[in-house]
Amino acid sequence: MMNDDDIACAGLRLLAPDDVSVSRARRLRGRCHDELRQRTAAEPARRPLVVPVLLGAWSVIYLIGMLRAAAAAYGF
Repeated sequence: MMNDDDIACAGLRLLAPDDVSVSRARRLRGRCHDELRQRTAAEPARRPLVVPVLLGAWSVIYLIGMLRAAAAAYGF
């Protein structure tokens, strides 16, 4: 039993080599190489979430403090 890759390769072998112009073949080959480079490139390291979490927590604490100070100033 043949898998899909074998069937596709067999179909490609049946094509005449002059079905695609040389310039088009170069462009296609370049696009394929670019895609392969992108897929195999190392993914950038994930940024730790510590800094955004600390900034968010500080912002919430600051906001609560400001609301309490405003409530105290207006007598609530």
